[in-house]
Amino acid sequence: MKNNSVLIIGAGIGGLAVGIRLAAEGFRVRIVEKNDYPGGWLNPVRIGDFTFPNAGSLITMPQQLETLFSSVGRSLSDYLELEEFSPIMRFIFSDEHEYTLYREAADTLMKNSLFGLNDQQGYTAYGKRSDRILDEFQTKFFSKPYKRSLNPFVPEFGFRNLRPGRSGLRVSTRLFTSEELRIIHAFWSMFCGGAPSVSSHFYRIIPAVMQRWGVYLVKGGTSTLVNALVKLFHECGGEIQYNSEAQSIQVYNGSVTGVRLNDNSIRMADYVISDADTAYTCRYLIDSDRFRYSFVTEAQKRTPGISLFIYHMALKTPPVEKQALLGFNVIMPQNLREWERELFSENRLPSDLMFYLNVPDKIDSAFVPEGQGALSVICPVPNLNSEINWPQESYRFRDHILTALQTLFENDLRSDLIGERYITPVMLQDMFNSYQGAAWGFSPNQEKTEVPHLPNQCRDIENLYLVGNGAHPGPFLPAILQSAEIVHQEIVNGRHGK
Repeated sequence: MKNNSVLIIGAGIGGLAVGIRLAAEGFRVRIVEKNDYPGGWLNPVRIGDFTFPNAGSLITMPQQLETLFSSVGRSLSDYLELEEFSPIMRFIFSDEHEYTLYREAADTLMKNSLFGLNDQQGYTAYGKRSDRILDEFQTKFFSKPYKRSLNPFVPEFGFRNLRPGRSGLRVSTRLFTSEELRIIHAFWSMFCGGAPSVSSHFYRIIPAVMQRWGVYLVKGGTSTLVNALVKLFHECGGEIQYNSEAQSIQVYNGSVTGVRLNDNSIRMADYVISDADTAYTCRYLIDSDRFRYSFVTEAQKRTPGISLFIYHMALKTPPVEKQALLGFNVIMPQNLREWERELFSENRLPSDLMFYLNVPDKIDSAFVPEGQGALSVICPVPNLNSEINWPQESYRFRDHILTALQTLFENDLRSDLIGERYITPVMLQDMFNSYQGAAWGFSPNQEKTEVPHLPNQCRDIENLYLVGNGAHPGPFLPAILQSAEIVHQEIVNGRHGK
């Protein structure tokens, strides 16, 4: 059969998902992975007997996973057990005000003391509009191949009447009187690395997704999810080659021919799919004359997004909370606008921290040994375009985080610390080939003029495709699974001349 061999760069979720679909169609599929393990960002960090989820613990739109398994004649329940997680997350302010997101909008409204009468009406209007945006976004953009390099919100996809150019902060300021509620409902773009005062209010679909379909955890953690996908991939006939880093994508006469690996060997293929960071793929993996391809030029024009500093702590005793925490929490800075200015405009470490605080034993009791405790902090920081010297700065910044954390607990965290690990933007670049250590690929702050993601199919190089970070339709598990579905369909349709 012609055009039957597929080479996938990276055994992350996107690479595994598209590999499963294509292998089940009869393609000969091989994944090359630079590390000695699959899963990418979803791999947990282990410190002794402690397990710390790195990212992606919350599963939204579980139907995407169900569709993947059913597309190859399998049942998700035979491989994974999902458990619904609610309340979903808690926002905590410096004045001890808090806001908890529940699965049911009515619970969110009734169980949060921040809502006055006017804000109750604002929340109802916000929810209705968010549901409409979610419906249109899902049908007109999320599930469709994206070809154009310009902003898809006008006029091709018909979003103009929803005013996507308005920022989240502008919309929330109009709807809410409470400053905390304004901040929270502008903040959702930060879950994709976008500045609240700049990025589109369309990111309000994030809580809308959570409330419509619920939020789930995989029993056993994200490593169980990765292992299930690897098992399914092998069952469909796919192969994974570990410790094999792609050095370049081979191109001849405008079409891919294969991939050169770090041992200088070449794996020939009819199709190449990169699940590596999109900016890295475009800038470094195209083997020759890369700058004559327009999609490479587009990638170079895009600004890399912000990065993350991740800090995991193993504690000899459970931490004693001053106010109740959930498994997932967002600790807000005293002044969001100043924090945003320092991080996004001045490209430096904010003096006042904002961070995501996970309590692993409240996510899965098996993550923490009995009678002990753990905390995990994910803190937005500038990418490597900044002047921060992370080898020198990392310990000082870790200490800054510990000081901020201490205000939330009664017991002395430093005295209870028995193990720790922190991951800097430099490490993210080294581990995942994230260009400039950017955590979400390209910055969404430029989306008023162009999409922060590139199309899945590279129009300049035949049979080269992109999935995962930086590719349409975006980050997070549902979007990555959808990206894999789009690439699978485009390859199958192309082979059949559709």
